[in-house]
Amino acid sequence: MHKSQPAGGRTAEKGAGLRDRFNRRIDYLRVSVTDRCNLSCVYCSADRQRSCFSAEQLLGTNEILRLVGIMAAHGLRKVRITGGEPLLRPDLEQLVEGLARLGVPDISLTSNGILLAERATELHRAGLQRVNISLDTLQAERYRGITRGGDISRVWRSIRAAQAVGLNPVKINVVPVRGLNDDEIVDFANLTREDDLHIRFIELMPTGGSRLDTGRRYVGSAEVLERLGGLGRLEKLPRPPHSTSRNYRLPGARGQIGLISPYDGHFCRTCNRLRLTAAGQLRPCLFSPKTVDLLTALRSGAGDEELEELLQWAVALKPPGNDLAGAGRCAIASMAQVGG
Repeated sequence: MHKSQPAGGRTAEKGAGLRDRFNRRIDYLRVSVTDRCNLSCVYCSADRQRSCFSAEQLLGTNEILRLVGIMAAHGLRKVRITGGEPLLRPDLEQLVEGLARLGVPDISLTSNGILLAERATELHRAGLQRVNISLDTLQAERYRGITRGGDISRVWRSIRAAQAVGLNPVKINVVPVRGLNDDEIVDFANLTREDDLHIRFIELMPTGGSRLDTGRRYVGSAEVLERLGGLGRLEKLPRPPHSTSRNYRLPGARGQIGLISPYDGHFCRTCNRLRLTAAGQLRPCLFSPKTVDLLTALRSGAGDEELEELLQWAVALKPPGNDLAGAGRCAIASMAQVGG
């Protein structure tokens, strides 16, 4: 267990907020609640039968809420629930309700959408405010191939259910992959004309679990923007503070188009995130192998002060930016293991 902070680390009094050594305020936590997934997308997982954590290795709901409560005392503003596929967690509604009771102002969820339609109403009642749904093609057969067995009709039912109960705006995450789905970039953008959907094109990241040759398959945000040029003059929208997305609107469109470009690290200078993995490791940066072990501390009887020290240690470990472009590969075996 760590006993001291790195040189330049900053501590924080309760209520003052957490700031790292680059004076970025850290008020956003991404919480992975499982590393299991009911799909096996080709750019995420190389092995359909990959091993997952046992139930005993995962943080329990009360453990997650305890850690979030400590962060809430330091000004936590936003929690995003991720996975794996978070809807595989049967007590997800109880977790969302607990987060709402802690006073977290912004609670959202990232899902593949297969199971969301049946639970959208209860999740919204519990306190969930928005959803991001991963969808990399509009073609049923292609979707089945990319996900290795998924049913796209269930995803669309979930998108409509989310809109109907008020989980708006629904954001659709698309990873363009050359030769796989990049011919649908314009089709996805056109969805925003009549529907208040936010389509977000996310650059393919070179995770260890991917079956794809990332260098050959990579489609950059600049290329996406160029391909959209034939649809009319794109209006560039103001970028909200800390947003990872550069946002645009087609002429007269109801929805938005977003570009997320991890390779150029444009959002690193305002990064306000920590990531809590399903196995209780606090990760200061998605692309760094450094983690702080909270699970062991929790189950060894650590008090809140010791957990606060570990939280501050993680904040102090945040790098100035990712080295994705320089390293060429990030230290992630699978996005499902760290929550994306």
